Amino acid sequence: MALHVKNLSYKIGKKTILDNISFSAREGEVVGIIGPNGAGKSTLLKHIATIKPIPRGCVYVNEDDIFYFSPQLIAKKIAYLAQFTTIPRISVLETLELGRRTYSGMVLSKDDKKKLEDVIEQFGLSKLLNRFLDTLSGGEYQKVLIASSLLQEPQILLLDEPISHLDPKNQLEMLGAIHEATYKKGLTTLIVLHDIQHAIHYCDSLLMLKDRHILHHVNTSKLHEEMLEELFDVKTKLFYASKHIFVYFGHSHFFNSR
Repeated sequence: MALHVKNLSYKIGKKTILDNISFSAREGEVVGIIGPNGAGKSTLLKHIATIKPIPRGCVYVNEDDIFYFSPQLIAKKIAYLAQFTTIPRISVLETLELGRRTYSGMVLSKDDKKKLEDVIEQFGLSKLLNRFLDTLSGGEYQKVLIASSLLQEPQILLLDEPISHLDPKNQLEMLGAIHEATYKKGLTTLIVLHDIQHAIHYCDSLLMLKDRHILHHVNTSKLHEEMLEELFDVKTKLFYASKHIFVYFGHSHFFNSR
């Protein structure tokens, strides 16, 4: 299932937020969206998720213009996890079950229950099932939302800073789970990340946004220092070790004289 964005622009009053955005993402690909604050990363996801209105002919799933999709069809094809959400007073189990109700309605099938059991085990959520969402830590809450998004079994997965409240161990586990699900289930995943090292390690390609435009959309293995320097206006050095790319942003060293 491929995603195509064509000439997408968005203004609020006279202020341009997105300007002529065009790119494609293929099935089984994790696209990392990176860039400075205010570049339009979150706004781009909201348009693809139809949270913000889109004009005809701008966003396609394969050859189908999602402008014509019903809300029910959008719910089946696209899962969107926002950066900031209001926490409802429902349990963890109820939240996970919502990920399957698009398909089964109020009565979950045996297949649904098996998928629930699998994701509960995968994300280590068994001890949280009867807890209300608003009693969870930020990291626990984030894990539940990611698990629920994957249970929805979308074709397009949109994640806006999904690891921002997680500790390093859980960040690695979540990004690994997202990448594995994308590959095994044939999803097309777009993920906004501020941690550039994570973006390099867990994303197949990088979409670089700055000043409302796409500067580069490049396979991660083809990343160059000059691209990151242009994106963030900071001196950058890339190192290569064990077939991995590591990024170093230049800074000054200060020493105390004794």
